[in-house]
Amino acid sequence: MGNKNSRLKHKKSTIKKIPEFDQIESEQERQDKLLDYYLSTDINSIDRLHMYHFLKSYLFQGNFSSPIEDKLIKGGSKVLDIGCGPGTWLLDLANKYENSYFFGVDFKPIFPREIKPNNLEFIEADVTDGLSFHDNEFDFTHIEHMSLVLTPDQWDVVIPELVRVTKPGGYIEVSDRRNSYVGEGPIFRKMSDALWASCLKRNIDTNLIYNLDSKFELQPNIGKIHRIEKDLIIGPNGGKIGLIVQDLAFSYYISEMAIKNLSEEMGISEEEYKNMTEKDLVEEFKQTSAECVHFRFWAQKQLS
Repeated sequence: MGNKNSRLKHKKSTIKKIPEFDQIESEQERQDKLLDYYLSTDINSIDRLHMYHFLKSYLFQGNFSSPIEDKLIKGGSKVLDIGCGPGTWLLDLANKYENSYFFGVDFKPIFPREIKPNNLEFIEADVTDGLSFHDNEFDFTHIEHMSLVLTPDQWDVVIPELVRVTKPGGYIEVSDRRNSYVGEGPIFRKMSDALWASCLKRNIDTNLIYNLDSKFELQPNIGKIHRIEKDLIIGPNGGKIGLIVQDLAFSYYISEMAIKNLSEEMGISEEEYKNMTEKDLVEEFKQTSAECVHFRFWAQKQLS
């Protein structure tokens, strides 16, 4: 990576130029690029996030599990979504609950700038630097799809901030998936292990998210934590929803950055990786029942 030789043609001879030190990509630069991929702004990544939103809404039969809907219908409530991405979750809610107010924060501005409901505002900011909102400002704070983005130290910043900006009596909800599978075949296991290994190089603990509710229990003024889990099977053995998840998985695994990074983690060529993904993995999903667990947990902030 970054060691391509440039060639200068002079008459009939070919001279190979040794790359300068600053042309050689460092491991940190590679990991920064990988993080950029997880926060990608390309159209395929955004489409995948849109589809994933509707998949989870179908799976849980709703966009949230906290008992906040009556307040949203009544109006005047304020809702905050951290790491909002393209804003699909917020756009869905803002159109449904027209008398409440919605705010999305993300440091990658892939959310709509102008074409959006009047009760929705997007803010470009990095939550790991702290939130600019006042204490006790929101009736409902929400965060999802951040398990492959935030390090344990960053979670230690984000969780208290979620609690701080939530009103007493308001709710905090986390939505994500367990970053491991049950019943997967050897090919999918190798690819998943390569993905977790690449995350570990960025100091991401992929197992943390599944037990993150234990960190919320340590926060002051947090009431009983409620939890719900939904299982699904990836591939044709999971029915129509399983095929949708399979398509989402393929969309990720055959992306340019995934091919480049995961083939390297697995110690195989990019061509071997492509063949394995596009041919062998498809067949494997037909023969296996890889179980994927999605979950939500939520809690109410108590009076001081």
